[in-house]
Amino acid sequence: MTVANHYADFLQNLPWNYFITCRTPYKIHTMTVRKWVDRLFSRSHKVDYIFYSSERDKGDYNNYHVHMIMGTNTDMTYKEVRYGLGNISVGDYQPIYDSEYVCKYITKYVGQGNIDYDFILKP
Repeated sequence: MTVANHYADFLQNLPWNYFITCRTPYKIHTMTVRKWVDRLFSRSHKVDYIFYSSERDKGDYNNYHVHMIMGTNTDMTYKEVRYGLGNISVGDYQPIYDSEYVCKYITKYVGQGNIDYDFILKP
């Protein structure tokens, strides 16, 4: 079993609410996404935990885009997510109905190359 499979299995045990994809025209570094997540936690009392993974962007192979799944304690609008994350592009904002599929999708590159990923609980 691969690292990606282990992460997918672990993540499926948690109740996830939303899936989003984040992009920015600026170079994404290791701390970039952590700053986004910290900002979201500080601006919203609705988000309890997040798992994210980066992957190479097909439009700009030298940069990444980031997939996130969020566990929230109540419904959260697209506008609230955008405000929480700040000035970045948020796409694919959707409620999660098939946790197994989403968890496998978001972990597909975990353990391969220079992919950044993390599971973060709200402090």
